[in-house]
Amino acid sequence: MPKASPIRSTFNAGELSPLMDGRVDIAKYSNGCRRLENFIPSVQGPAVRRGGTRFVAEVKNSANRTWLVRFEFNVTQAYAIEFGHQYIRFFTNHGQLLSGGAPYEIASPYSAADLVDEDGTFNLDIVQSGDVLYIAHPKYPLQRLARYGNTNWTITPVEFADGPFLDQNINRSITVYASGTTGTVTLTASSGIFSAAMVGSYVYLEPADLSTIKPWTAGQEFTTNPYGVYRRSDGKTYICRTNGTPTSGKVWRTGGDKPVHTYGTEADGGGQGVMGTTSERDGLDWEFVDAGYGYVKITGYTNSTTVTAVVSGRWPLPQGVVGSGKSTFRWALGAFSGVEGYPSKVTFFRERLCLAKGQRLYFSVAGDFENMATKNDSGEVVADRAIIVTISSDETNRIEWLVPTQALIIGTAGGELACQENATTEAFAPGNVKIDQQTSDGSKSVAPARVGYSTLFVQRSGRKLKEMAYNFQQNGYVTNDMTVLSEHVTKGGLVQLAWHKEPYVVLWCVRGDGVLLGFTFNKEQEVLGWHPHPMTNGIVESVCCIPSPDKTRDDLWMVVRRTINGVTKRYVEYLEREYREGDDQKDCYYVDSGATYDGAPADHISGLDWLEGQTVQILADGAAHPDRVVTSGAVTLQREASKVHVGLPYDSVLQTNRIEAGAGDGTAQGKTKRVNKVVIRFLNTLGALAGPDEANLDEIEFRSGSDPMDEAPPLFTGDKLVEWPDGYNFDGYVMVQQRQPLPMTVVAIMPQLHTFDR
Repeated sequence: MPKASPIRSTFNAGELSPLMDGRVDIAKYSNGCRRLENFIPSVQGPAVRRGGTRFVAEVKNSANRTWLVRFEFNVTQAYAIEFGHQYIRFFTNHGQLLSGGAPYEIASPYSAADLVDEDGTFNLDIVQSGDVLYIAHPKYPLQRLARYGNTNWTITPVEFADGPFLDQNINRSITVYASGTTGTVTLTASSGIFSAAMVGSYVYLEPADLSTIKPWTAGQEFTTNPYGVYRRSDGKTYICRTNGTPTSGKVWRTGGDKPVHTYGTEADGGGQGVMGTTSERDGLDWEFVDAGYGYVKITGYTNSTTVTAVVSGRWPLPQGVVGSGKSTFRWALGAFSGVEGYPSKVTFFRERLCLAKGQRLYFSVAGDFENMATKNDSGEVVADRAIIVTISSDETNRIEWLVPTQALIIGTAGGELACQENATTEAFAPGNVKIDQQTSDGSKSVAPARVGYSTLFVQRSGRKLKEMAYNFQQNGYVTNDMTVLSEHVTKGGLVQLAWHKEPYVVLWCVRGDGVLLGFTFNKEQEVLGWHPHPMTNGIVESVCCIPSPDKTRDDLWMVVRRTINGVTKRYVEYLEREYREGDDQKDCYYVDSGATYDGAPADHISGLDWLEGQTVQILADGAAHPDRVVTSGAVTLQREASKVHVGLPYDSVLQTNRIEAGAGDGTAQGKTKRVNKVVIRFLNTLGALAGPDEANLDEIEFRSGSDPMDEAPPLFTGDKLVEWPDGYNFDGYVMVQQRQPLPMTVVAIMPQLHTFDR
């Protein structure tokens, strides 16, 4: 009958899967838990009870699912943005942004149905550049949400310059002509190529026949006034603006400077000169007319062959496409439209805005995010021009996410790819792009989290969180399964991720059934630990993380769906920080969807309308108070208090795996054992229950005889010896639970037990 006193000194492997119940052979077994709810396992090892959530506001319309988006201009200017049914609202500095006493909001094009993908994930993809968010949705033009002031935000469709366009038409029998070169024009096609869904999209046009305009050549002589003569140069059209009447013996001659300008009038030569007995003018003035191509934005639909449009871009349409006699087959439709669809993903890569639609990537001009020109003004394809590239693979899966790292990582339902330079000694540019398959895990349409050099993404099924990172030995990107030890926690699938880096490193995940999950991840210390955070009467639907107003931590903001008095409510709440050494005990905040009264001593706390009819927990001046039911938006206390926290209760539970401390003939597993005593080491804790399971828990006493009876006992740091309320069994579980609105940190668990050999 061996006697043993093992120690569980770390819990940062998190809650382990039941499939791991027999894996006493790996270190993670003793570092993990059978249950770990509403605790955050720290990188150092102890399990810290999470803080409560603070109520901020109800969403505009609780009948519709609402989503939160992070906006961080810098650590002092950060917002949680509420996207709801055709509106956007804003939260900052732990409150809702108001204007004139009412929530500040702007209209948005997205309905509640638009915001949710078919698999329950958020259907907007967003990237930030300074004060601008670019927002992609497969049914809407790319939107630009810009901040000009705290209560001055606008959202408008992006008007791309010079495209992008689909491949140019090659069917010579299908032609288009315009009614004019500038302003509002009519486009007429020989076949039905237009539809009402194309309103707002672009059409590219260039002349089919250039024979009517002769090319500009150096030294060309004109014996009559050349004023009004057209010439083509560098792909552009120019008109001569040199006027006069030549006298006998004089000629007009083009100079040697080829016209390439795109605005106004410039000379192609130096002026007067004398050759022999003939006085000549060497050089003519040429005014820019058009670039040899142009494009229009469709503004109205008449029928399948006729639309109205506005000439767009910097230049007028070429004269070679105006009039029925100049119909051209050299046209192209815009790549983004109600017919072709719109980009569904957006990011930045190599100083370019990158858009994904289907299997195609569109990169903007370098440093000019809203310019999609594939050629420069001279018609040349140079390094900084826009890039269009199609993914070539065995499967035709749409792009689910984009993450810029050393390469642009692309997630599709069939696998993950990397887009980068083909020749690393040259710039990322047209003609220097390659896309290589990296892994074949397959991805779900959940925006990944970038953590250091790692990318954390959700696999296609939604059940696995994968880490993707570059591996020098394999000279490529490889993945690791972050859920292999805790596959059970993601049941229902992951639908949203938010990275929280201060003070603890946690990836917060929204599960499909509304349970909030945390994943403590520190690659340097090899810490991987999952921890569920179920809420009383609460379903978490969306999360984001932004810096706190005092810049000391990140705040987790969330939309929580609750049933209040039989009515569905959706509340915006944020996670309060846990107790820290040096804090006043009165400031301990461990209730959900709660609020704080801080003022003169009072026994009637009102203004709790959002919790009407709910049983709430109360911490009054640092002491746990009996529960109350909110009636008419208020609760009455037993005694007056000056600082009162009121909110919904939640339990924090830590239960170890089966104890493995060895036996006389080997393992302790599968053998009768008896736990006699357990020593639990706490840090800054008050209020706790301990036992083998929830049905057999005893309260741990923290108040001593020397503590004043009219004050809360102080927080405790040290060891508590617990006489164990259990007999003989095969398991040897140890459970610690906190049910009061008070802090708890479990540093170590040290059971004393006997194991009986067979």
